[in-house]
Amino acid sequence: MSKEFKIEYLSRLVKFNRVVYGLLIGVALLSRGAEITKSNFLLAYYTALSIAFIVMDELLFSLKIKKTADQKGGRIPVLFLIIRTYVYTILLSVGSIPARLPHILLVSVFFTILYIIVQDILFCDIFNSAANIIRLIISSGVSSIILFFIQFRHEVESIWIIMFAVSTVLVVVIIYFIYDLFSSGIKSLDDRYTKLYFQNTDLIAENDKLVEFREKVEKVNSEINYQKINLTKANDDLEKTNIESRSLIEVMKYFSGSFDVEKNVHVMMENIMNVKRAGAVGFFIAKDVYMNHDPFIDVISTNEVSSEMLRADLLDIYNDIKKRETTEPFVLCHNYDFKSPYLTAGNICNAVAFPAYENENVYGVMVVLSSKYEFFQNGYSFYESSVMDFTSALISARLYLKTEDMAKKDGLTKIYNRIYFNQYIPELKAQVKSEDTKLTIAMMDIDHFKNVNDTYGHLAGDEVIKMVATVDNRYAKRYNGTAVRFGGEEFLLILKGVSIIEANAILETMHKEIQDTLVEFEDNKIHVNVSMGLASYPETCDNVDDVVDRADKALYYSKENGRGRITIDGREGE
Repeated sequence: MSKEFKIEYLSRLVKFNRVVYGLLIGVALLSRGAEITKSNFLLAYYTALSIAFIVMDELLFSLKIKKTADQKGGRIPVLFLIIRTYVYTILLSVGSIPARLPHILLVSVFFTILYIIVQDILFCDIFNSAANIIRLIISSGVSSIILFFIQFRHEVESIWIIMFAVSTVLVVVIIYFIYDLFSSGIKSLDDRYTKLYFQNTDLIAENDKLVEFREKVEKVNSEINYQKINLTKANDDLEKTNIESRSLIEVMKYFSGSFDVEKNVHVMMENIMNVKRAGAVGFFIAKDVYMNHDPFIDVISTNEVSSEMLRADLLDIYNDIKKRETTEPFVLCHNYDFKSPYLTAGNICNAVAFPAYENENVYGVMVVLSSKYEFFQNGYSFYESSVMDFTSALISARLYLKTEDMAKKDGLTKIYNRIYFNQYIPELKAQVKSEDTKLTIAMMDIDHFKNVNDTYGHLAGDEVIKMVATVDNRYAKRYNGTAVRFGGEEFLLILKGVSIIEANAILETMHKEIQDTLVEFEDNKIHVNVSMGLASYPETCDNVDDVVDRADKALYYSKENGRGRITIDGREGE
């Protein structure tokens, strides 16, 4: 029986009980109003009793309705129903003791008692034990005896004997009818229950098989999904690996055609930024690694803060790695957990330093930053491969640069030679024209160099040449110029963007330094002096192609007019 049906049944039963009790009140009112009885007590008693029954049923059956709705069983305790039956029937019957009941009220009270007994039969399963049958006889018999025999006290009429007999037969018939109906219903329900039980048992067995099969299917499906996820992840990882491998191959192709170390660094870092979506990449190379006289730093970053911070800390990170004497990656920060004092100023989640080394000698470091969580969860192989590929390219580039440097530089002085000058000067002139800037060239010659060779020997002459070349090269670096050994004892200082006045001041300082420097050879101290000629485009000549010749002529004037002096083109007489 469904919960909704039970609730509906009980609700209707309560309403019907109200109707029955209301009819009893109506009969009592009718009896008094029609003056069938003159007793106000009967009217008040049965009216109050009916109202009390309505209230009690409301409380008792409402509790059952609430429990049924809450799915807590919803059964009324049998003791309550027994008490209800005894109390209701006795209270209805004892109302006839103080006053004689009129016929219509007597019949109404009697049938109300029968109605309550029938409810007791339905709710308490009265026929399932002898004790319940005895209780039924007592409740019906006692109430009937009280009702009728008290009535016989007032008057004995044949009609009442007949009514009692008929009522008794009626009660017995009703009880038998209910018993038969109840028994046949129970048997039918029992047969149906037995049939449904075995059907349910079969269904449970089939359901268990289906559940077991479903669990197997779900398990297989879970394994398939798990394998699918793993295959998808493996496929994604393989695709990422292929992308990384292809990118490394493309970078290596670029390296194979380029000997520009600094450009190669930038290309490698751009590849890392594009493939890995890093926040920033920085690279530091110590000086004298690829014929670089100064340390090299390059940074690519998605924001200015990370760029500045990385540039500021790269040298310290490199020095720290050098002290560690290991080529393993150095974790600077892992998921906001900083392992070192570097790079702490920005919003950095992960940072790793990758040493760049050649034959276990660390020459530089690459640092990769990211604000993403678990950025390096797939390992460091891509970054280490990038650095190793760059190192291979750097070794090749360095060999090429050394070979090229040997061809471009003078073997004795290590400054640029005449061959390099002849290749370099056309490009420089074109650059000066396109930028509309100045080109100033100083040409110098060692005074009395032949006497040095004749007096102290050619080895001493070589030392003199090396000293002058060293000074020339030092000033060239200081003022972003170029030093060239133009001939045997002739040198050039090429300065771009420097005016004739500025260049003259530079030459005066340089000339004095050469004069003050003694070349020590064996036990000899050799004094050296030079003559200089200075020309500048467009200040002393209108054609940039003439600036070298004009400097040469100014030098010639210096040598012809006392040596050891500086002559500015166009001011020879000054």
